[in-house]
Amino acid sequence: MANDPTTTGTGLWRVLILDRDPTDPKWVLASIAPGDVRPVTDIKLVIPDLDEVTRAWAASASGLRRPAFTRLVHPEVWRVDENGPRQ
Repeated sequence: MANDPTTTGTGLWRVLILDRDPTDPKWVLASIAPGDVRPVTDIKLVIPDLDEVTRAWAASASGLRRPAFTRLVHPEVWRVDENGPRQ
């Protein structure tokens, strides 16, 4: 399925994230509105840091004036869909 919120039924995404932080491992279930999805136009295999456009977009979308970005340690992420394929 494409990473386009207009092609995912209602547009609402649910993602299950496993944060493998050795000091605080946790599962995170998040709901994401269509306005919280932004296409990537220039991706590299290894992204050393967030670009300024992405930082500004995340700050604006989150409503935070000075957001801090914390990299997750080896995250695993699954999109959760209704009637999706069984694993």
